[in-house]
Amino acid sequence: MQKVDVVRLAALSDPELRLLLPCLVRMALCAPADQSQSWAQDKKLILRLLSGVEAVNSIVALLSVDFHALEQDARKEQQLRHKAGGSNGESILVSQLQHGLTLEFEHSDPLRRLRLTLSELLAIINKVADSNGEFFLKSSELFESPVYLDEVADVLCILQAELPSLLPIVDVAEALLHVRNGEWFMCLLVANVPDSFSEVCRGLIKNGERQDEESVGGRRRTEALRQLCQMNPSQALNIRAMVVEECHLPGLGVALTLDYKPDTPDEAVSPLVSYVSGLLLGTNSKVRTWFSMFIRNGQQ
Repeated sequence: MQKVDVVRLAALSDPELRLLLPCLVRMALCAPADQSQSWAQDKKLILRLLSGVEAVNSIVALLSVDFHALEQDARKEQQLRHKAGGSNGESILVSQLQHGLTLEFEHSDPLRRLRLTLSELLAIINKVADSNGEFFLKSSELFESPVYLDEVADVLCILQAELPSLLPIVDVAEALLHVRNGEWFMCLLVANVPDSFSEVCRGLIKNGERQDEESVGGRRRTEALRQLCQMNPSQALNIRAMVVEECHLPGLGVALTLDYKPDTPDEAVSPLVSYVSGLLLGTNSKVRTWFSMFIRNGQQ
């Protein structure tokens, strides 16, 4: 996806391609900035790839909505919540629900699906902003139902792509940590916006705990970042460098070192020994203190 390698995309299996449909459908429908002949050929191949996929029609319907009006309503809802002290009693985006959230989602037209998901997402983002770093796990029917994971993911990706100022991708990723299946949604969102990988990882690390082993939130954050790096292994060591730079999530640094499989195995020194000794014997006293604390906590 990073290189838009259409030949390799065409070789993907149907379930793999299904995960990337939001980005591919937008690529096929939106006017391209690249006017070259080679992209025109690539676009034809993408259209051919999409032609036999049933789910494409529902994504096209999502993209046909008036996003300007949707954003205005969302901003009004944010102001309303702000005045009401964050209470979710009233909603401009979603009128009173007749059934549970998943049933409503199933029976809704594309616009209402966008509204339902946006309202739920904004509620989580607001709660994260008001939590002062206290980790919480929010029960959300919409993100938990295994039957609708793909459809909710489509809506999520389209919302983020069409309303980037309302839904900055780092804020969306942070919010997804607080719901079940959040890591899966996060990986899928980043796969559909591949140039956001480093930005999302840095945001998650910056907001992370100084010592990650001790809390549920720290463990969830570490697991999400490991999954992102498994999806993009060439960047794993850059993400590990961010961990050291920010002095957050030391367990993630160790996990990424253990996950990393170098091309040429050097049996003399394991990557973990060189990583840990480099931190403990390095010249940066801040890093030394931070990592020593992690080891002391582990021993206790």
